[in-house]
Amino acid sequence: MPKKPHPAKSQLTTSFPSLSREALEKMVTDLYEKFDNVRNFIDLKMTGNSDPLVKKYKKLIKNRLIEDLEDGTNGLFDALEAVREFALFNPAPRDQADIMLFFVESAVYCIGDFGDLYEEFYEEAENMFEDALKFIMNHQILHEFQERAKTIVLESTDFGYGFSDSLGDTFSIYYHEGKSRKMPVVKKPVAVKKIAKPIKR
Repeated sequence: MPKKPHPAKSQLTTSFPSLSREALEKMVTDLYEKFDNVRNFIDLKMTGNSDPLVKKYKKLIKNRLIEDLEDGTNGLFDALEAVREFALFNPAPRDQADIMLFFVESAVYCIGDFGDLYEEFYEEAENMFEDALKFIMNHQILHEFQERAKTIVLESTDFGYGFSDSLGDTFSIYYHEGKSRKMPVVKKPVAVKKIAKPIKR
């Protein structure tokens, strides 16, 4: 049996005047109680305090990347989905940039503590770093994240397979520091080692 199409936004707005205040309040309350994302969105809009939401999503990203690897599973795409989901709350640009860079920081931590990982792990971290710096540039807050971005590059210095060079190239594009470096990228999965302790921020 085919699913009924969802009503368009215009249909919803024209239906609202026919609902009583009590009916609308009950609808919002039901949504708030039943759906975690709705609750997060309403809390952010009502309080204007993004700290609990930022903390929650950092913990989620850390758990998926670090703890899943510790358990021998792959939470890379769950962590990426958490970054995308956070963006749906329409947070302040600084908060979105914070979450994006935290993903890269957590990935760098994983590589440093687990050993060299699989190719896709490197690629997604590199892509997120570039997306983050582009986002930060577009919102004219590059200077606020310069030292943090530089630290990410420096902490990846001893990593192989061209990962550090890729991050360094991206950093130099947006901050014009140093020379762009180009080296062949050769990546391969190898055995991982036990993590020492979870990242904290």
